[in-house]
Amino acid sequence: MSVVREEFGPTLPELLAPRVRRMSPAARVGAGALALAVVVVLAWLVLRPAPGQGGIVVRKPIGFNLVTTAGVERVAPRNGEILRLRATTGGPQTLTVRRLAIPSYHGDATAELTFMASGLIDEMQAHVPGFVLRSEGRARINTSPGYQIVYQVQIGTHTGYGRRTLLLPDPGIEAHPRVAADIDVRSARSPAIPNVDAVGNNGVLKTPLRSFRFGTARP
Repeated sequence: MSVVREEFGPTLPELLAPRVRRMSPAARVGAGALALAVVVVLAWLVLRPAPGQGGIVVRKPIGFNLVTTAGVERVAPRNGEILRLRATTGGPQTLTVRRLAIPSYHGDATAELTFMASGLIDEMQAHVPGFVLRSEGRARINTSPGYQIVYQVQIGTHTGYGRRTLLLPDPGIEAHPRVAADIDVRSARSPAIPNVDAVGNNGVLKTPLRSFRFGTARP
């Protein structure tokens, strides 16, 4: 019994079924292969990466992956960094990832990051040129919870903004993590990054930040 209302006529399978039954076995195999090829091509068109898009996989000391786009290049990490990305267009912009060890704690891991952030803010005030704390609070990237520090900074001769996210593995992966990813995005002020709220949410580093996932495989 067809689920299509009578006024709309027969469905495509109903129209094709008699013709398929009249086909030889070899012709049926050929038609099936053609249909499968069409499905594969359509899936590739939908899922293929955008022009200039590529993936980065880091396996240790913590495993994670992310997506980059045109205008972003991977450069040599500096002291303590696992990964460093740099914008090749516009003003100075960088994204760095470090491993952050979490001391022994009880209770919620995100709450522990809140306490750790206080010490990191003091450290940044002492060592980061032009540091001004603008906001802080809980954050999330995809399914991973964390805590973020949003700040103003001096980048060379430019006023800039930063978003430092302390990110925990998905609770479904690890219930009581002792290691987090310390992701820091810094961008000089520009038309794309006009204020502190835009850093990490606009510009070429938005995709690498927002695509960050723990593990070495994309979902």
